[in-house]
Amino acid sequence: MCTHGSGFDMFHAMAALKPMKYEIVAARKLFYGKLSGFFLRLLNAIPKRQFVTDLTALRMIKSAVEQNKSIFICPEGRSTPDGLNSYVSPSVAKMVKWLGLPVLFVKPQGSYLSFPRWAKNLRFGKMTTEVELLLTKRDVKELSNDEIYEKIRRAFTFNEYDYQLENNIKFLTGAPAKNINRLLFLCPACLSRGRMTASAKEISCLDCGLSVRVENTGELLYQRGQEEFFKRVDDWVLWQKRDANQLVKQENFSFTLDTELFLEDDPSNSHKKIAEGVLRVSREGLSFNAREFTEDKDREKYSEINYPAASLLSLSYNTDTLELYAYEGTQIYKFKEKDITYRINLMIEAIFNLKKAEEGKTEG
Repeated sequence: MCTHGSGFDMFHAMAALKPMKYEIVAARKLFYGKLSGFFLRLLNAIPKRQFVTDLTALRMIKSAVEQNKSIFICPEGRSTPDGLNSYVSPSVAKMVKWLGLPVLFVKPQGSYLSFPRWAKNLRFGKMTTEVELLLTKRDVKELSNDEIYEKIRRAFTFNEYDYQLENNIKFLTGAPAKNINRLLFLCPACLSRGRMTASAKEISCLDCGLSVRVENTGELLYQRGQEEFFKRVDDWVLWQKRDANQLVKQENFSFTLDTELFLEDDPSNSHKKIAEGVLRVSREGLSFNAREFTEDKDREKYSEINYPAASLLSLSYNTDTLELYAYEGTQIYKFKEKDITYRINLMIEAIFNLKKAEEGKTEG
């Protein structure tokens, strides 16, 4: 099992685990990319749909284990969008129990900082990869699912900025702030959302004029005379997460935006646009309502799609798209705004946390 900071994790893990051989489990959408698809097919990787139970993938994993092969998986289901660990579902403990294999834990540190999800440029700095035996075969057999999950959950708790600052590492780039407004979208000075803009080295607010310099060390510097809100990028991120938690608690919480709907097209290894419409986020989950179709054959099926909050522990997304699953297929929603997908993800995670908290109170 490996933490997932960026696409570079695989290469660092392969180097650390050499000469061990294993079957890689990768997100199905990666097989649509020209380079990533070629690489994964070359490695005979197992495709899996993200954040849903994929019976086909599970059968392929079980078959590989029966052939005495090891399995390589990133249980967070996606690369971290902000340098902090993502949620790991308790179902991963059930899978470990089902497979009956010992578990090696692989932790490539600095992976996210070398190529953040929101950035389009590489950074160069020190990376380290740690490998440890997390669960022996005896542990897997004797421990309960809850005990196995707790060991996994603790291992998968990390903060890339802690690693950077504690080790005084600079991740070198000439544009440390470029596109960081896709991550830092909420202004701490005037509280406006989606009004942050970024140059090569600074992020600023279009409404109030707050301007912050982003250092290669991960630290934030403010202009003289301006109030200082956060010293580190991850502090800003955690504040935004707390804001999302409060936002979704509002009784009439709702967020809507225009979007385009694409479906998987396996023959062409790409996605095909079928409709335009509105995506809505509420405490009940996500819903899509189509306004105009480009494909008549799918009009009735995809005119309205609902994704219940209980099934959305997190989201698979790029900087301008979301990937969701319904009707035994994947839907891709594309947006004009480049900072919107991370905001939606924070809302969904906050809704999921709220639902779990409400369930806990009910059980109590």
